[in-house]
Amino acid sequence: MTQIIRASLPAVLLTLALVANGAAQAVDTVVQFGPPHPQPPPAPPGSSLEPLQHRLLPDEVTIHKGGTVLFVINGGGHRVAIYEVSKHTTRADIEMDLCQGGVDVCNTDPGIATQNLQYLITDAKGDLIIDTQTNVEQPFLNYLPGQMLSAAGIVLSGTTATGSAGHQIRYRFDKAGRYLVICSTRGHSLNDWMFGFVDVIGN
Repeated sequence: MTQIIRASLPAVLLTLALVANGAAQAVDTVVQFGPPHPQPPPAPPGSSLEPLQHRLLPDEVTIHKGGTVLFVINGGGHRVAIYEVSKHTTRADIEMDLCQGGVDVCNTDPGIATQNLQYLITDAKGDLIIDTQTNVEQPFLNYLPGQMLSAAGIVLSGTTATGSAGHQIRYRFDKAGRYLVICSTRGHSLNDWMFGFVDVIGN
């Protein structure tokens, strides 16, 4: 029998056990947090290829106010965080505040350790959304002002290539607006730009 343990957070249902045989839960849309299997191979060091393992698919969804998104964790090492951003915030607005230079810079030089540096992530209005500080101060992204969801640093288990199930997070959005969903594992978000958006419409 599958045991399901749930931790209650505001508007959140966090499934902390395997749910491959669990009953389906009503959701408005599903986001793959990391591509489903078979996942693309890691980008070779020194290549110009993007690190496609660290992506949300789709990376932008729209739901109605009060709707629910199910985030399915695929692969390893992920953490999920959600922040509200201004409605005109684009992917480029967030990317410009992350590590620049692609895998040639952000994933290959241990002397730089780009994921350990401080980044100030802002939205289209220039408002500060996340101050990452350094890895000493924040081993994972955990900027509290404006934070709507964080799994408290828990590294979530994802689905595997052998068919094992993983964690899922179901989040209900009760307020219209635009929301940044980001992996708070530093290397995934800061180096590889692992984030997406949820647009919530309605009065």
